[in-house]
Amino acid sequence: MLKKWKTNNYQHILKTFVFNYFKADRENSTGELKGSFDILECRNWVNVFAFNERDELILVKQYRHGIDDLTLETVAGVIESSEEPLTAAKRELLEETGHCSDEWSELGRVSANPAFMNNYCHYFVARNCREVSAQDLDPLEEIEVLKISMNEVEDKIRSGEIHHSLFLAGIGLLKNSLP
Repeated sequence: MLKKWKTNNYQHILKTFVFNYFKADRENSTGELKGSFDILECRNWVNVFAFNERDELILVKQYRHGIDDLTLETVAGVIESSEEPLTAAKRELLEETGHCSDEWSELGRVSANPAFMNNYCHYFVARNCREVSAQDLDPLEEIEVLKISMNEVEDKIRSGEIHHSLFLAGIGLLKNSLP
């Protein structure tokens, strides 16, 4: 029977704004397999499927440095250390789009990349969102807000315009939650 591996050493290598990098020396339960593994400790994230009164999905377009390109994705962000996931979701929706909602439901969570990351992405749906303020973006954030139908979302997924893996995982959770 497969068992969790034993950690023999856990060494902090690097601290950045986004993650802490560790080297973990581990061995399997029989001691036959041993190795050093890279681990990124990251804060948990939220993604919000926000729908307005016309049932359009409120998306954000922004530049992503990792792929050196623009992405079309859901409202998303980091859960601060003292925050509950729902509180972070509400904050991110307001900051990134200027919208709020009184109708929230939780879709679930996924492991961001369990091969080498320790965090989770929590998903929420916000219905009947309304614009109540201007965006309140982080100093190095530049976001364009778009509102599109779910049919358009499906087209953009098929065409590859929407390709963010956490968006696509969330779409699966969203579809499974529909009656």
